[in-house]
Amino acid sequence: MDTVVRTAFRLRWLPRHVLALILIAALILLGRWQWDVSESQRGGLQNLLYAFQWWAMAGMVVYGWWRLLRDDAYGRPAARVTPSRASLSSAEADWEFPEFGQPDAFASLTAQTADDRDPDPELADYNDYLTRLNARSERAR
Repeated sequence: MDTVVRTAFRLRWLPRHVLALILIAALILLGRWQWDVSESQRGGLQNLLYAFQWWAMAGMVVYGWWRLLRDDAYGRPAARVTPSRASLSSAEADWEFPEFGQPDAFASLTAQTADDRDPDPELADYNDYLTRLNARSERAR
């Protein structure tokens, strides 16, 4: 808790505190205004629910401010990422997956001509054009 307090008193946090206080005050006042409208002759249940919505948003600002302050003080916890091969079942783990960037990894896909894939001749011509551009850029590397 001492680390959070020291972080809160840093100069760079002053605009964040001011912004949070302005937002909280504005949201509370908007909730109070909706409450007053709900009690008037033209108000109703919808205005009462809007009042609670404004106050809930003020609570979200408080929570967000606290999380930002705490994350700045302690740092964000590292994400827990499981390796993709470890999450596969034993039957799936034996599969061979082509690595990205291998020249022959997707050769079977590019070996097809556009006529084999697309019944539309205009689209087939465009895909042939893209295939030629891709081959030229691969040769340039």
